Amino acid sequence: MLSFSWAMSLFGVNQLTNTLIPQTPSQPTHSATTAFNAVTQATEEQLGSTLKGVFKAGDQLQRGMVDLMFGVLSLEAFNPSQLMRMTSDMLRQTTGAFGQGFQSGPSASQAQAGWGPIPSPDPLGPQPQAG
Repeated sequence: MLSFSWAMSLFGVNQLTNTLIPQTPSQPTHSATTAFNAVTQATEEQLGSTLKGVFKAGDQLQRGMVDLMFGVLSLEAFNPSQLMRMTSDMLRQTTGAFGQGFQSGPSASQAQAGWGPIPSPDPLGPQPQAG
């Protein structure tokens, strides 16, 4: 655990210096972005299926929030239809990620337990019984 803490401290210092170095035109992605993506992927692989779903949902939520913040900075958020679309996309992606995470959990392959489907109510209401 101590080695991990030390490694993450040095990783942070290394990425701070990487962000100060300009990206070369031949690199499709900045070296800091590549390093952060590799660490994120390695960490995600260590999560169980339920936590992986929670991670994906939180990741989608934070990505949506960042997009929303940059939308405000670029004045896109002052367009009501654009704001509604961005918010709706963010919520849809987050709920989709939550659903995927919990469907892929350990109980997904087992039979569903519970009461089962509930029939819809009779639109005419309760019928009088004869007799």
